[in-house]
Amino acid sequence: MLCCSARKPKPPASPAGPVVKATPGTLFSWLAKPTAEDIFARYDADGNGVLSADEFAKFVEEALPSKADATALMDSIDVDHSGAVSLLELRAFLRCYSPQTDSVRTKTALVVIDVQNDFITGTMANPYDAKRIVPVINGMRDAFDVVVISYDWHPFHHCSFVESANDGEVALAPGAPPIPEGGYARQTVVPLRADADRPEHNQVLFPRHCAQGSWGAQCPENLRVLPSDGSILKGSKPNIDSYSAFYDNCQANDTGLCEMLASQGVTHVYCCGLVLDICVKASALHGAEAGFVTAIIEDASRPLNQKAVPGVKAELSEAGVRLVSSRTAAAEARAARGRSVPLKHYLLQVGTMKNSPKVHRASSISSHGALPVQAGV
Repeated sequence: MLCCSARKPKPPASPAGPVVKATPGTLFSWLAKPTAEDIFARYDADGNGVLSADEFAKFVEEALPSKADATALMDSIDVDHSGAVSLLELRAFLRCYSPQTDSVRTKTALVVIDVQNDFITGTMANPYDAKRIVPVINGMRDAFDVVVISYDWHPFHHCSFVESANDGEVALAPGAPPIPEGGYARQTVVPLRADADRPEHNQVLFPRHCAQGSWGAQCPENLRVLPSDGSILKGSKPNIDSYSAFYDNCQANDTGLCEMLASQGVTHVYCCGLVLDICVKASALHGAEAGFVTAIIEDASRPLNQKAVPGVKAELSEAGVRLVSSRTAAAEARAARGRSVPLKHYLLQVGTMKNSPKVHRASSISSHGALPVQAGV
């Protein structure tokens, strides 16, 4: 199973180390673990961000088994009939392609995002009765093939904490205004200084929450968590926040969720939890960008700001991410279990999310944490 690709700077035009010429019938003999970005670096000769029919045919000839039919594969992948293969389409194809069959076995994952004490009754207690989503999650979780629990897992002096910023423990970008008298208020946005791990970017300051090992970072006792569930710890570096369960806010580091899901053959991802307008939204958009068919379970989520929800729904709709009820999600997951669908049918579903990268870049909480800087809100 080929894993989905992490968002990294574009690799060099040729693989590092000695170049081994690929021969038909060997699957990516020139690279041990290829990502979609690796393939684009090798075969996107004109660098325009898509693989033309000729470029894709060269990839098939060199990298896939000799019996692979480039024209038939192109027809399956190019679901929008653009005459080219996008990065999103290639990600989904790589995850599902098998030379033995032209069908895909569907597998669902429930990703439970940040259902933790601090977001329910603790320092960032949700104003919309978040404890009520716990029985909803418990009641549907067994319908899914895979369950992953995502945790905010911050060091005590994390860069997102207003307390850290007011204590002078957050490295601000050159030219940033000094700490105001009386300190920053909650939800002030400050520019963080660039470092070796990520570029300069903006950061919202929140009350200290989900500190590693604390009560606030634990799931509520009545949330059903099993030893078989996957665990993702995000925001665990002191110098960068992670809204998404897939990547940090600069997409400089991934959490391992993408590979975790891909290694288990997951095709469809359902996100829920806290909060809809920040971490759930960011996770769903990243899931769509990674080539999973992605949905958000609305009644198993709560927002931080109800007034933001209509705009969030519009963004998700443009990105092709559906909002569904827990009843619908569970029914779909049960129906998908063990089912095989034609590759083209699956890629048609993925194709509905082709706008997700653009939507995420333009989002008020973007892949790069690009939020308008406010001076001491």
